Amino acid sequence: MSRISVFILMTLAIFLLSCPAYAMDEGGQYLHIDQMVLRFDHTDATVTLNYDLDIFAKVYVFAFGSRHLKPELEEIFFNYENVKMVEIGHDHAVIFLKDASRKSDMFYLHDQRELGATISSLYVYYPVGPSKNIRNTNVVPNLFYE
Repeated sequence: MSRISVFILMTLAIFLLSCPAYAMDEGGQYLHIDQMVLRFDHTDATVTLNYDLDIFAKVYVFAFGSRHLKPELEEIFFNYENVKMVEIGHDHAVIFLKDASRKSDMFYLHDQRELGATISSLYVYYPVGPSKNIRNTNVVPNLFYE
């Protein structure tokens, strides 16, 4: 390889490795959650997140894969005990929350839980009945459903 090729590759590697550090210096704002869809099934819930990444995070994810977003996504659900990442993509993720709610008589109760990020739009879909839309929130409120 020529010296110029080696220089270009080293410069690119340094740039790519510095992307996460830059994003963290900006207060972790490299991930913006546009939409969170929460679907309940008995005591469990499935979450679909749609998000945007800043340019540095996009380059990093393109180069090294979206699995590196896992810690940031898990941090959003820090108040849930049993979180499983089902799928992580470049602009979306699917998360399974085991025992997110509890059963009480004929109803299921979901206690309010703070999230580790602000969600632009939270859609809650109940197993039976209407859905609910909450804008600009960082909590999943108290909910009950059949």
